Amino acid sequence: MQVYFTTVIRDAPPRKGGELVWVDWQTKQVRRRVPIVATNPALNDPNPGSSTRGGRGVEVFADTVIVASYHTLRVYDRNLRHQRDVSHPLMVGLHETHAQSASEVWVSSTAIDAALKIDMETASILAESWPRERATFQEQLKVAPQTIDKGVDNRGLFLSPATRKLNHLHLNAVAVWREEVFAHFAKFGAIVNLDRGEVTIQDPALRGGHNLIILDDGTAVVNDTYGRSVRFYDLKGKTLKRVINLTSFPSVRALLARHNLVYHARRILRKAKLYPHRPPRPLFVRGLSMLGDQLFVGVSPAAILHLDWRRGELMDMFCYSHDVGVCVHGLKAVADRQSVTAAQRDVNGSGSPRSQRAD
Repeated sequence: MQVYFTTVIRDAPPRKGGELVWVDWQTKQVRRRVPIVATNPALNDPNPGSSTRGGRGVEVFADTVIVASYHTLRVYDRNLRHQRDVSHPLMVGLHETHAQSASEVWVSSTAIDAALKIDMETASILAESWPRERATFQEQLKVAPQTIDKGVDNRGLFLSPATRKLNHLHLNAVAVWREEVFAHFAKFGAIVNLDRGEVTIQDPALRGGHNLIILDDGTAVVNDTYGRSVRFYDLKGKTLKRVINLTSFPSVRALLARHNLVYHARRILRKAKLYPHRPPRPLFVRGLSMLGDQLFVGVSPAAILHLDWRRGELMDMFCYSHDVGVCVHGLKAVADRQSVTAAQRDVNGSGSPRSQRAD
């Protein structure tokens, strides 16, 4: 099994703000890693947090790896050799992606609360959804339309947090189920049907959450980022089915304890104006991939948890960094392919970070 994931590095210079990493899961060897930088256009990022830094959603189809930066879908082969870039003036603050094929990719254009289906050959928009323009969402969530000129290049216009504060949905994930498009509104803790203009699930635990996977039976899987858990919802019954609390696993608790004291000390110093920025939160849960019964969950400091989600067991754990400012963002686990096995042996990685077996 191969795992591809992206990182965001808080407070780093934007040009060193994150990577796309390829790991052989069996050996835990990093096969290759490449920097992800928002260029063409280059951006002047005033935010010391993540903002334009690093990589976001990851998709893998056959021999193609697609990774989002702040405003671009970057295309690589399975050995992370860069092939080309795809961007559009309405791709602004990309977060998670959903690929129906290697040629058609849904993106969450989070800074402007839009879901866009991108043609990877022409860089044109095949379909789009602007939920803040829907009367049903305006009524249910008490939000107003956003003032945006869709005819200009918006990619560098929403870097200040002030431009996204009023009525912002923080649409940060999109998924397709039964040919209908769903999204996650992180600010409202809501899973919504964009096609019907309906709030399907609303749960305070999902405020600030990330990722959205919908299984064939209508089970929606979402990371409860601040609750440090993964939550499963029945979209048809509109109910919570189960919760996997990541801190119930001793290995995860040990990872949290290692960084918690420093985190709380920095919070105290920040209140006293002795620490410049909001400190990065340990066990910040973001990044989600499912492969059969196996669930892969990203956390900070950059680590990946490997679970049997049906049994609720932690099977394995890989620690990429011990710096809590280095966070996983996008994540995709894929089965091995015979066509890339030989090439994988020839690609030199940048070292083999420590891995930790589960309890």
